Amino acid sequence: MSFEVASIRQSKPGAEVSNNGELDFSAAYPPRGGLLTTTSDLLGYIIFAYKIVDASQIPSLENQLPQWAKTQEFDIQARAENHNPTKDQMRLMMQSLLADRFKLAIHTETRQLPVYALVLDKPGMPGPQLQPHPDNVTCTGANKPAPASIVSEPASSCGAVQAWAVNNQRHFRMMDVTMDQIAAFFAVMGGGQGGMDQRPVLDQTGFPGRFDFNLEFLPESKGPRSPNADDIPEAPGPTFTEALKNQLGLKLVKQTGPVDTFVIEHVERPSEN
Repeated sequence: MSFEVASIRQSKPGAEVSNNGELDFSAAYPPRGGLLTTTSDLLGYIIFAYKIVDASQIPSLENQLPQWAKTQEFDIQARAENHNPTKDQMRLMMQSLLADRFKLAIHTETRQLPVYALVLDKPGMPGPQLQPHPDNVTCTGANKPAPASIVSEPASSCGAVQAWAVNNQRHFRMMDVTMDQIAAFFAVMGGGQGGMDQRPVLDQTGFPGRFDFNLEFLPESKGPRSPNADDIPEAPGPTFTEALKNQLGLKLVKQTGPVDTFVIEHVERPSEN
């Protein structure tokens, strides 16, 4: 699939950014009439086009890019022939655009790498805030497991991550997702706010079907505390690993496993419009 027409220009320093497309791994995509207007660096477009949800692959991808791709952003305006494409169709169009205009050649190789295995803390016993998604319930907020102390809770949406904070505690919700999607989310969250190593997460729960979950925890950092951190009292709340165990009945175990790794063969500055 490809865009009917597309324009790529290098962003001007300090220019106002205009985005009507969400360059993330969720399936949620509001109708835009087939139009895409967005600004990002090349890495952001690659992550979107190939739906890369494993955050541990991002440093490797960035290291494979030339210097200009790390420092420059590009404005893309494009129109799909189909005026109501899905987000995954837009990804395929972006793949074609990157190949055509950036001469991007990319492939995957399966490598044995350090990973986390997502497993049940107790055999056959998911936690109270991990529930099968009912077939007759839409994502309107009805009959979902409710987080405690909700403040400014976002509207429910199937497939996407809803996130909000209350008194430094992070709240995350996903609805109508597979365990593979949940594992991919934990790969991002464990290294980002969970205080864990940045590794891919492989689902080994053996749970088929689709699920809803709510997760609440205090973020942790693997880096050193700021100079004034001792002056800030720590708020009560579970760590990421404690929340996984007590709320979802899950845990992450260090292993070595097969990971599909992206390898960039070739890339050039974008061709003229």
